[in-house]
Amino acid sequence: MAVLCVAAAAGGAAGEEARTAVTIARETYRGWPDTFRLTNAWLDARVVTAIGPRILDLRAAGGDNLFHVRDAEAGGRDEPQWMFRGGWRLWVAPETRATTYVPDNAACHAEIVDGHTLRVTAPPQPAAGIQKIVELQPADDAPCLHVRSRIRNIGRTPVTYAAWSLSVMRPGGRALVPLDVGPLDAFDATRKLILWSYAEIDDPRYRFGDRLVQIDHGKVAAAPPDQPGRRDDESKLGVDSAQGWAAYLVDRTLYIKRFPYVARATYPDGGATIEVYSSAEFLELENLSPLTTIKPGAELTYPEDWWLFPNVDLPTDDAAALDALQPFVARTRNVVGTGTTQHR
Repeated sequence: MAVLCVAAAAGGAAGEEARTAVTIARETYRGWPDTFRLTNAWLDARVVTAIGPRILDLRAAGGDNLFHVRDAEAGGRDEPQWMFRGGWRLWVAPETRATTYVPDNAACHAEIVDGHTLRVTAPPQPAAGIQKIVELQPADDAPCLHVRSRIRNIGRTPVTYAAWSLSVMRPGGRALVPLDVGPLDAFDATRKLILWSYAEIDDPRYRFGDRLVQIDHGKVAAAPPDQPGRRDDESKLGVDSAQGWAAYLVDRTLYIKRFPYVARATYPDGGATIEVYSSAEFLELENLSPLTTIKPGAELTYPEDWWLFPNVDLPTDDAAALDALQPFVARTRNVVGTGTTQHR
């Protein structure tokens, strides 16, 4: 197993995390060779490159995997159809069979850049006219993983897509999604709660507050095993939040995704910036970039920061949960950039 260790200076300003070593190690993970394990003092992530790119394991140091991986599909590769598998994946929206569900079952190219960043380049997807590149870097001074997704137009004509970041979370936790509140006396201060056709407003998994939507996976009832088509346990909603964060709490570990919001941009699915799909098997915490027209040879870039905090308890009351979340939201409020299209 090859290991790269990037040492950082110890110390720092009062109240800041001490700097630590970042390691990138190559290993086999659940039957997949050429997996890269990225660590710092606070977190541990495994990036599978025999397929994908996929991040199939994310955990606080010493903790359990926060992501859900389907056991029956672990270690597989080269299947002709798209495979769910689990973990984190990069999709493109709008959701269509031809462009979104292109199989990602072939080997990717991986390289370590500047000694501290793993870059994974997927094979071209001619049907969608794109190629996906994901760059990952653990912070050396915080419980944070920087994730930068790039969608390159490899065709001869412009294409319009949104980057779509899907984290498949371990069952049994609670997703927390912020709702915006504008000026109460403004006629146009509207906000959107977007429900998919198979969502039920009185579903017990949902708790709708004035400034927070909570999705409790522990309240998702299993569907009959032989139920055809869309199952009773499936549901999905979206919001048009401008706050640039979404969270999932499971077994006292808090996962916060931070991502850019672009004002006055057009987002998919009626304006959704955050979406949550849930079934009895898992919950997906999803966030999206604006719809962007990418010229040939150009890229859509979508940066995110993922933060992990162990030993966290959050009340179920909406106002109290939001108050308890505020220190974590404030602490992670680093500018992660904006989605941009740039020529190479």
